[in-house]
Amino acid sequence: MGPSDLSPAFVLHARKYGESHLLLDLLTLSAGRLPVMARGAAAPKSRRRAMLQPFIPLLVAWSGKGSIANLRQVEPQGHYRLPQGPALFSGFYVNELILRLLEPREPLPELFADYETCMKRLASGADLETALRQFELALLQALGYGMDLSHEADNGADVLPDLSYVYETEQGIRLAGAHDRKAIRGDTLLALAADLPLDDRQRREARHLMRRVIGYYLGDRPLRSRELFR
Repeated sequence: MGPSDLSPAFVLHARKYGESHLLLDLLTLSAGRLPVMARGAAAPKSRRRAMLQPFIPLLVAWSGKGSIANLRQVEPQGHYRLPQGPALFSGFYVNELILRLLEPREPLPELFADYETCMKRLASGADLETALRQFELALLQALGYGMDLSHEADNGADVLPDLSYVYETEQGIRLAGAHDRKAIRGDTLLALAADLPLDDRQRREARHLMRRVIGYYLGDRPLRSRELFR
């Protein structure tokens, strides 16, 4: 099997299956989210066991068109630092979002690139809040739920930094009323849209906004990874 048969991938989640197998959820460049069985990979002497962990960039090949494919080949792809401490918890949060919101076998190459960028930012010690908000926006865009943060929904007017707004899920931005509890400043929306660093107030506003929007699509079942932050 030549290098052209291999697809870049990351492990999103792994669990043991039987005595010696691993059941994996992968994020792949060519097939999107992909459940695979790695036969024998959980055995103590398996060389693949150490590689098949979250956040390690891989090259993989698989076979089978059923709901769970068979992992045929895996090898590491380059090296960079893995997330540590709070960044590690942030990485688990990103992985869980993908597992919950992406349908299997739907290629989303742009989202794969956004995931790589997010992991590198988390591992580099960059601002976690900004990295997470940018990935959340990219994920919603890939799912067809993109958020226009620069214009009002009803008239297309530009968002102004000194005014306050409300984002209504699946509707867009409107000017905030005097007592709107969901109000967010225009400078926060514009910073999110342009991927600019956020100050403390903007981080707080952006976190509340994205938690509300992401929660709308997740439904009633809470994210397990949020418990890690607590």
